[in-house]
Amino acid sequence: MILLIAVVAGCGNQNDPEEVTSSTSHSLAEETLLRDPSADFFIFNDRVYVRNEELTNRQDKLGEALGEIESNYIAEKEFKNLMSTKLPIGTKIYRIEGEVSLDRVLVKQDNMFAIYVALVEG
Repeated sequence: MILLIAVVAGCGNQNDPEEVTSSTSHSLAEETLLRDPSADFFIFNDRVYVRNEELTNRQDKLGEALGEIESNYIAEKEFKNLMSTKLPIGTKIYRIEGEVSLDRVLVKQDNMFAIYVALVEG
């Protein structure tokens, strides 16, 4: 019985992979702001996406809807999923048509679109 309790308790102490990912995206977001305080980025699925291309009207690249910005970053606060430094709340995020990965996504602003690219830690 004591052995069973020790095994169960030991398994409960392992790091949760989501916590590590969240911590990594938070660190990457902070680092990005340190390098450029006016950086235009958001957090989606624990990845930091930075604006890469200017607005275009190329709606033919629009894939499935992935989510929308839920909050705006305030200095000294914790970064959260679907939080943006520049995009207004309610801005929609889309997959790019034909792309398998989510390394790049489209963001709709009015009737125009901008491409955001996921940062890689390193």
